[in-house]
Amino acid sequence: MGNVEVELPSRLHAIPFRDDMVDAIAQAIDASSGLAPFQLPGATVYQFTVEGSGGRPSALVTLWPSLRRVDAIGAGAAVVFTQIASVQLVNGVEVLFRRETGEYLVIAKGGRIVVRS
Repeated sequence: MGNVEVELPSRLHAIPFRDDMVDAIAQAIDASSGLAPFQLPGATVYQFTVEGSGGRPSALVTLWPSLRRVDAIGAGAAVVFTQIASVQLVNGVEVLFRRETGEYLVIAKGGRIVVRS
C-alpha cells in the first residue's frame, strides 16, 4: 500500500454572524433555530434549545445578529456575550463566537457553555 493522501472535508468553518447564517449555527450543534418569542423593532431575534443527555434541554441560546450578541443559559451559567466579530463552526461539536479582542464564547453539542475572557 502506497502513501495516498485523502482530502477529508473540513469540519471547521468560519462564517459571518448574520441572519442568513442562524440555521447553520444551530445545525452545527444539532439544534433547530426558530424565532424568539420577542423581537426587536426592525430586527429579528432567534432562539434554540440545545439537547443534553436523554434528550432533555440543557441550554437555551438566543441570537441577536443585528446587535452582534448571543445569550446562553445553561446549568449554572447565564452568559450575555456582545461585540461578536466572527463565528466558527465545528460541525457536530461546537460553535465559537469570537470578539475582535480575542475573547470567545463556546456552545458545545450537549449544551456545555464555556467563556474565555
